[in-house]
Amino acid sequence: VAAESFTSVPVTWNETPGLLKEYADYHFIEGVTHNVFHTYTHNPQIDYLKPGTSFGATIGTPFLRGQTWWKHMNEFTTYLARCSYMLERGRAVSDVLWYLGDEYEHKPDQYYPFPVGYRYDYCNTDALLNRLSVTDGMWTTPEGIRYPLMWIPRTGRLHPETLERLLLLVRQGGVLLAEAPLGISTLANDANQQSRFRTALSQLWPSAANHVHKLGKGCVLSGMTIENALRHLGLQPDVQGIGNQWLHRQTEGADWYYLSAEQEATFQGNVTFHATGRAELWNPVTGQLTELPQHRQGEFTTVNLRLHQGESAFVVFRHGKPVTTFRTPETFRTHNLSEAQWQVTFPQGWGIEGTVSTNRLLPWKDLLSTAEGKAFSGTATYRTTLHLDAFSRKHRYVLQLGKVDMIAVLRVNGKEVATLWSEPYEADLSDYLQKGENTIEVDVTSTWFNRLAFDAAQPEADRKTWTIEGPKAGSALKSYGLLGPVTLKFN
Repeated sequence: VAAESFTSVPVTWNETPGLLKEYADYHFIEGVTHNVFHTYTHNPQIDYLKPGTSFGATIGTPFLRGQTWWKHMNEFTTYLARCSYMLERGRAVSDVLWYLGDEYEHKPDQYYPFPVGYRYDYCNTDALLNRLSVTDGMWTTPEGIRYPLMWIPRTGRLHPETLERLLLLVRQGGVLLAEAPLGISTLANDANQQSRFRTALSQLWPSAANHVHKLGKGCVLSGMTIENALRHLGLQPDVQGIGNQWLHRQTEGADWYYLSAEQEATFQGNVTFHATGRAELWNPVTGQLTELPQHRQGEFTTVNLRLHQGESAFVVFRHGKPVTTFRTPETFRTHNLSEAQWQVTFPQGWGIEGTVSTNRLLPWKDLLSTAEGKAFSGTATYRTTLHLDAFSRKHRYVLQLGKVDMIAVLRVNGKEVATLWSEPYEADLSDYLQKGENTIEVDVTSTWFNRLAFDAAQPEADRKTWTIEGPKAGSALKSYGLLGPVTLKFN
């Protein structure tokens, strides 16, 4: 089964890797497993005004080396590679195979209100006639993808060979949810085809009053909704507690679920999976693997998850692996750095003189005084000092940057800790801190939007940026910078 999707959005010069990640996450959930960038704008000149020309003027995300965030592109593409690797391994797990019917329509609406906790795939006539079989009561593809139920929500008109194929596969053990078709899907006045159609029809749906018709090893369900059919078959939801923002894959020795928080909200709560084994959280942004506390009940396992707005993760169940008994976590103490004295350094040549000192983490448009300074786009460096009277390697120290627009490179005592480009903007500093004085540095990179909007209002000779299409003069400036609250948590 191949899945493809094309995303085109207006050029705003405000897209960030974090926003592009949300686009990618949405399509990963829909089953797209491989991303292709189309198109890269070369811009071969060295001494040109940045950001340079972009593909087209009204579509797409400007993907070019003149972007402010280009130096961090590896973080984003590594994330895509990790997700694609995981989503192309093993086989997909779904509950329902949706047959599109013989009167070809568009593929199902991706927003179709399908029962929460279940997944479906869909297939066409060629797959039904030539690729599907039934094994152990499961509709099965040659690749080994298995479905306990086939569903035809709109039977319409069907070919005789379609009914005959359904009849054969149901007799072999398949379960079909469908209403009797309205008629034959052909204009040919062929008595043989009409006879074949009526014969198969009478065997699949012998009586309108019989909603559960057993046929050979299988059965035909009718007169009921998909929800009622799933309940009748005793099929429990594959995932409970997080809506339908998930995808399930499986291989010998492991099950894994890709989950993504809704773009508008943070998720925290218990999630129950129809899988067992040692539960681990695999973070595709950082590559870190963490074992999760879990509660098992029969074939189901419950874990407590927290996903920030737009965050995604893999929950992996490794079969046959020992499960750790977790102690109750200690209460974290906090140290507020938002009102510490911060030194903010901007590059020269963009209307900002020297280093700005502040004890309030404000957007650059509010922190700086000149019109050109307020419109700064690029990278600024924040520095502050953290004093620790006591420090122990036995404790865990986590720095939370709060809101960042848009990318932060974090350094502690001169050593780079992490590049943070999506929620949550936090990092473990346990291996970098020391007793006494500690220097915290954060390089924050914005998009080009504010500077392009500023230059659009300037005479062409005074502009320091250039592109084909950008924000209009007078566009409201975005709130870029380290916005906090910045908090050190430790136990």
